[in-house]
Amino acid sequence: MKIIRTNPVNLPFFQHNGCVLHRLTILILILTLPTIAAPRGSGLPGSVAKELGKAPAYQEGVQAMEDQLHDIAVTKFRAALEDKKISSASKPYLTLALIEALVRSSASPHGDLKQAEEALKLIEEKTIKDLNSAPIWKAEALASLGRYQDADKSLSEIPPTHPLSGEILLARARILLALDRSNEALGILVKLGQSKASKISNEANLLAAEIHIDQSRYDTAQKMLEKIDGQDAETARLKEYLGARITLAEGNSAEATNRFQSLITAPDNLTERIFHACILGKADAQVANKQSEAAIATLEQFISDYPESSAIQEAFIRLSALLPENLADDAPSMVKLRQWSSETPLPEDVLYIGGDSNAAIHPLMPSSNEHADRVSLALYHRALLLARTKDQDKHDQAMALLRRLRSQHSDSPKPPSELYFKLASASLLDTAYLHLKQNHPEQATYTLSVMEKVAFSPRLKDQASYIRGLLLAREGKLDIALEAFNYARESTSEDIAHAAKVNAGIVALKATNLIAFEKILQSSAQANVRTALLLERALWKCSQEDATGRSELESFIVTHPNHPRENEARLALAAASVNISPPDVMLATAQLEIISPRLSDAASQLTITRILIRAEELSLNWTAAAAAAERFITTFKDDPNIPSLQLRRGEAYYHNEDYNKARLIFNDITTKYPDSPFSPYASFFAAMSARLGGTAQAREECITMFQKIIDSNHELSAESRIQQSRVLIDLRRYTEAETSLKPLLDPKKTPAPLCRAAGVLMADCLHRQGAADSAKYEEAIKIYNELLAAENLPLAWENRLHFLRGQTYESMSKVSDAFGSYYDVVIRGNIPTAGKANKEEWLWFYRCGFKALAMLESDKRWEAAVKLARRIASFNGPRAEEAAKRANSLAKKHMIWEDVDPEPIEPDPITGNKDKAAPASE
Repeated sequence: MKIIRTNPVNLPFFQHNGCVLHRLTILILILTLPTIAAPRGSGLPGSVAKELGKAPAYQEGVQAMEDQLHDIAVTKFRAALEDKKISSASKPYLTLALIEALVRSSASPHGDLKQAEEALKLIEEKTIKDLNSAPIWKAEALASLGRYQDADKSLSEIPPTHPLSGEILLARARILLALDRSNEALGILVKLGQSKASKISNEANLLAAEIHIDQSRYDTAQKMLEKIDGQDAETARLKEYLGARITLAEGNSAEATNRFQSLITAPDNLTERIFHACILGKADAQVANKQSEAAIATLEQFISDYPESSAIQEAFIRLSALLPENLADDAPSMVKLRQWSSETPLPEDVLYIGGDSNAAIHPLMPSSNEHADRVSLALYHRALLLARTKDQDKHDQAMALLRRLRSQHSDSPKPPSELYFKLASASLLDTAYLHLKQNHPEQATYTLSVMEKVAFSPRLKDQASYIRGLLLAREGKLDIALEAFNYARESTSEDIAHAAKVNAGIVALKATNLIAFEKILQSSAQANVRTALLLERALWKCSQEDATGRSELESFIVTHPNHPRENEARLALAAASVNISPPDVMLATAQLEIISPRLSDAASQLTITRILIRAEELSLNWTAAAAAAERFITTFKDDPNIPSLQLRRGEAYYHNEDYNKARLIFNDITTKYPDSPFSPYASFFAAMSARLGGTAQAREECITMFQKIIDSNHELSAESRIQQSRVLIDLRRYTEAETSLKPLLDPKKTPAPLCRAAGVLMADCLHRQGAADSAKYEEAIKIYNELLAAENLPLAWENRLHFLRGQTYESMSKVSDAFGSYYDVVIRGNIPTAGKANKEEWLWFYRCGFKALAMLESDKRWEAAVKLARRIASFNGPRAEEAAKRANSLAKKHMIWEDVDPEPIEPDPITGNKDKAAPASE
């Protein structure tokens, strides 16, 4: 049994959006803006600071920045730049202040990315880009636009001698974190943690500690916290917050709850973001302490009290994860979700459609835009809750809610927030999932194609392309699937790009597009992607029975020891070693010896057992094959695959000619597993075992056993008729044999191979009756002629039929017709095509040829016999030498000299000379 497969790579991180419980990675998620690089205050040259200190608009802008009113600051700094009294020496610093305000404003919840684009243009001005902090703001502007890789490249090119090297490295570390390159970021933060500037070292150690917490390295995180200078009050509170995180992560949930509650009760010097993170931390600690109801209450209170919080999305995600499936419509949490959705209750006297269908969702839009993000989140998570059920009507309701979410701002005068765009895009992905649940893959594919065009974030677009590729590949639309994967493999999200590259390679292989595969392989710089693609190519080659795939698997195992897919590769290599010709039994068993102790589960052991049975069968070691099956059956007594292995076990004894034991096993299958699809095959082999068992009683029994299979109309019924007829013929019950075979003689109703087998058997049955009734011979000849007239007759069958027909003619004393039937095979050159030798074809060719030759010898037609022997030898088959020797022997014996081949010259026994002595007559 072949087990080699080349399957798509499904990403474990592509979970349903509402089911992912996000960690409290608050510091890392804080806007990556530096805190020291602002071009205000002491950072300005003395003359510039003096001049700008007298500019009212500039001072108002500075105050707005301190008050976190960045959009107001933008207006004030623009006004300051329009002041003609400002000198050209001060304008670059004033412009840099505007750039900071633009970047910070663009990154705010209600910001506009056009502001970041404007900031980028301003930074490129000659007078601006040479200022010390300009590189930082350029990177921040790029980050605001989602161009993290460009931002990292920009910062990486700045020399370490730059006056703001520490700030630049800190900004770069945050950008690397946004790119999910945490190890590189940690390398930078560890160095910055030793900085003499306490503000930089503190911030670096805080970020490093949080990374270590997220990576479950709590001792290391604690050491980072111990390095922090606690003189700054805000830093000290952050340190407390991270300490509570470590306590929770280490499993002390009760203490963690108290520590988070302490921070919440006394929020002095906590930023709003950290304060809200503490509330979420408390909910997480309550969950860990098995206080789910309390955690739900904490989260619901938070959502109600802080509808504009930047952490409200995290609260909704946690709440969805805690709420049970099939939440009742009147459950308190569901009531709150409807309230947060800002649904306007209808008056009691208004008629409307009720019930659980999607028509029950009121079509009117919310009457107010207050807390729009909370409305979006409530609609989205209500839909996710409904989608988690198995209720078709609730799935329809979920899709209706997602449609409402997408049209939420259709009549709103206010611009939608970034969160809304993200949720609207994600709602298309969830709609596609619902289409799949409803078994509508074409609608899902269409929805994903729309999402690729309108999704808010590049990651969502790439994710849509990736999933669309999977769906198209599943439908067999490989060319379009390859296009989708090729788009996704350009993703800036490393996880999506990785999986898309591997799947693009798999699809190219399935489409037998090796040129496309090589392009994908050559364009993949990451070692892990190249390794995965090389393995997939080896697996694919093995599935195509290409022997080079086997050698590639061997090379993969040697080159990549301890690879995560090593066991898979070894298992595939073992399968290929018994499935691909020429087989290599020793290689297969060597791989199985290595992986069998590692893979103890039933599914793996089943695959291993089947390969091992096949290996033993190839070695004709039937006893070992039976023992391999028996070991699995004994170990996994309740496995549903027991009948199939019992069948293999019985077949092993059958091939070992232990028919009595084989029959017992086959009968056991039919008794214990009568409804198993393997039961009819067991019945057939039980009958065959009885037929070959040797006793007269067993042969009589097998006739009845074959009849039961015939009556069942199973696919084995035709073969059972043939086997039953053979027994009947051997028992000279010719009439019964003819009756059994007749239904198989119609070529329109019976497949050609079975029709030929039945025809030959019927002709044999008639031939045996010919001595008593010569008309039976004529009937047999008629069958042979009909079979020989069939189109696309295999050569082995043609030669065999000529031989059998000749035998019948001989029984009829029609020697000339018999010779003609044998001779036709030789004169027509009915031999295998060069390079495709077939033992059956040669067998019947030589039986016909030598039979014809014997008939010529019997008639003493020596010259004709020599010529025929020469012709037989000329075909260079396995018996060509025998025919040549026979020709020479006949020619010598009957003095047919012109046709005698020169004999090999034997050395003189005395002189050793190979030169022939001249005849005496000469």
